[in-house]
Amino acid sequence: MTRQPRTKPRTKLLRSLYIWHRYIGLAAALFVVVLAATGLLLNHTEELGLDSIKVASPALLDWYGVHAPDNVISYRAGPLTVTDAAGRIYLGQGVLPNVEGPLAGAVEYAGLVVVATGKQLLLLTPTGELVERLDNASGVPADILAIGVAGRGALAVRTAHGSYGTDENFLDWTALDDVAADWATSTRLTEQQRLALNRAWRGDGLPLERIMLDMHSGRILGTAGVYVMDGAAILFLLLAASGVWLWIKRITSARAHQQKMQQRGGSLSDD
Repeated sequence: MTRQPRTKPRTKLLRSLYIWHRYIGLAAALFVVVLAATGLLLNHTEELGLDSIKVASPALLDWYGVHAPDNVISYRAGPLTVTDAAGRIYLGQGVLPNVEGPLAGAVEYAGLVVVATGKQLLLLTPTGELVERLDNASGVPADILAIGVAGRGALAVRTAHGSYGTDENFLDWTALDDVAADWATSTRLTEQQRLALNRAWRGDGLPLERIMLDMHSGRILGTAGVYVMDGAAILFLLLAASGVWLWIKRITSARAHQQKMQQRGGSLSDD
């Protein structure tokens, strides 16, 4: 009666582990490449100037959600359009420096365009050049809510504490009772203006360093990306553990085979 050869469970397990080790290595290869490449670049951020290189890809900016907010307030005064986008004040397509919202309005007055925010007045030429800034230190009332031109030709502002008016010299402000003024009203941006605002909001793009950091941590994919990189870390641990185990088994098996051959050689010499 012939015996059927049977596969030893240990040999079968070892073969299975080799296969799984190979698959885990293939799955982890992409993550290894990404981590190694981004890590090398980030280690040389200053030499490569990653913080100054801007990536302005529309698809990437859309992915990061870098676009102008939908709810904007815009005023038209003469040839100029002034817009408040999430507290950032734009004159046409350019940001007004050192100006914080909320935007209260804009009117033409005394040959100038007067832009009002909650804390100050900006006097601009019709071409958009800044002439002067006026704030509370210059006598301008605080907490401005609206700006307009009163019936007597005075510049009027409505605040949380009442209405006030001044002349074209902007020096003396007096309280106004029951003022009837032509208050500035907001306007809607055209589609062309909306696109221009979106381009201005995006600016020069995202720093390449930020993108590399997000790729390295997985945050470029959002919250899910962090868990993806956690899974990759687990794969690396499994790969290392299985590799060490296979290496130990191979060494153990080689030593056992060597000892067996030595014993066999010794028995043959005795014969």
